[in-house]
Amino acid sequence: MIKKILGIITALTIMTQAQASIGLSPTKIEINANKLKTNYVTTAVEVKGDVHKPMRFRVYPGFFTINERGEMVLMDVSDDPHNIAKKIRYVPSEFNVMPGKTQKLRVNIANINTLPEGENRCVLYIEDVNPKEQMIDTGRPGIGAQLIVKTRIGVPIYVDKGKFTKEGEIESLKIIKDKGGLYTEMKVLSKGNSKIRCNGKVQIYEDKKILHEYGLSEKVVGENNYLITKDKIETGDIKEKGLYTLRVILNYADEKGKRQNITKEAQIEII
Repeated sequence: MIKKILGIITALTIMTQAQASIGLSPTKIEINANKLKTNYVTTAVEVKGDVHKPMRFRVYPGFFTINERGEMVLMDVSDDPHNIAKKIRYVPSEFNVMPGKTQKLRVNIANINTLPEGENRCVLYIEDVNPKEQMIDTGRPGIGAQLIVKTRIGVPIYVDKGKFTKEGEIESLKIIKDKGGLYTEMKVLSKGNSKIRCNGKVQIYEDKKILHEYGLSEKVVGENNYLITKDKIETGDIKEKGLYTLRVILNYADEKGKRQNITKEAQIEII
C-alpha cells in the first residue's frame, strides 16, 4: 500500500538564495518613495528556471512581518494599513521559462500618495506550478510515502514613504556557554518606523590591540521591533588563557542612506 502525503516546501530569498531550480534578480526590492518624481513606481524581477527543462510559474502577492529572530512571518490575509499586496500589479501573472532562459516580471505600484507614512511592504511569490513527486522511505515494510513538492520563492518588496526613520541600538550583549563553545547573545533594537538591515563584525582585543576579527552575517530587524541573535564566537589563533574584551560593531543605512555604526562590548574569558 502506498500512502500519499501532500507537502509544500517554501524557499524564501530574504535569508538565502532560492533553490537551485529557480534564480531571481534582484532577490529583494527596496524603494524610497520620497525620491520618486511620479505617483507610481515601476520595477522588474528576472526569473530564471531550470537549465535542463521548461518550467511554468504563477505569481501572486502576500503580506509578512519580521519576528524577533529576523524571519519572515507569512500572512495570507491581513488588514494592516501598511500591506500593499492589493496595490501591487505585475505582468505576467503566469508564464513559461525555457531551459537556460529568463523571463522579466514587471512590477508596478500606483497611487503612492495614498500609502501611509513609514514602511509599507508585501511579498511577491513566484511558484512552480508543476509539483514534483518524491518517494520517501517510511521504514515500515509494505508502506511507502510519496511527497508532493512545490517550490515557492518570495521576493520581499518595501516602500518607505513620508516621515520614516531607521534607528538601531544594541540593547544588550552577553557571552554564554553552550554546546560547541562560546556564543554571543545579543538584543538589537529597531527604534524607527522602518526596518534596519545590519552587517557587522566582531573584534576580540586586549589592551587596545585587536587579536582576532571576523564578520557577521546580515541581520534584519523589523520596524519598531527587536532581534535576538545567537552567534558562535570565533577565537582564531588566541591560545593564551585569560580575560579579553569582545566588541560587536554593526552598521546599517539610516533613512538618509548614511551609514551608522552601533557597538557594544562584553568581557570574554578564554580557558
